[in-house]
Amino acid sequence: MNSEVPSDFNPNRFLGSLFDVAKAVLITPKTFFSTMARQGPLIHPVLFLITSVVVHTLLARPFYQMPGLVYQNLFMGITLPFLTAAIVFLLLTRLLNSSGTYEATFRVNAYAAAVGLVSWIPVIGVFLELYRLYIIVVGLRAVYAIKTTRAIIAIFLTFIIYTALFRMLFNVTGGQFMNLPG
Repeated sequence: MNSEVPSDFNPNRFLGSLFDVAKAVLITPKTFFSTMARQGPLIHPVLFLITSVVVHTLLARPFYQMPGLVYQNLFMGITLPFLTAAIVFLLLTRLLNSSGTYEATFRVNAYAAAVGLVSWIPVIGVFLELYRLYIIVVGLRAVYAIKTTRAIIAIFLTFIIYTALFRMLFNVTGGQFMNLPG
């Protein structure tokens, strides 16, 4: 077993790399994000994200009350990190005058999906999802070389934007978008 912290997910060592990256993100996020590749094949973090979301969904499936939640979880778990990265990137670079790239921001969000590998566990899963926010703050600090307060502000403003978008979508559709299949 390699004791070095990986800098990126390696699809050629799929399960071993998944375990190594998840362990590094969950246990030593500061070290992982300080050594994380800032660029390279985007398919690596995308595959890590998709795998983490699928594993989470399969393990959480017995706890879903409505079958439609499976599809919603898969869709949102895979698509929202792309949108979240865009929002955070724009907030940090345009509003907070920080220097960074969308790709590095996406990588932080994709690798923070490691939390999903364990957050399916009832009760503690909620706390682990809060830990995901901490991991994202640590990642943003590393890739943007910013203070914690800027990362927290960007995440807080992202929540406000999502809340406004959700509210608008609810008002426009009359809540119909919440009707899940199954």
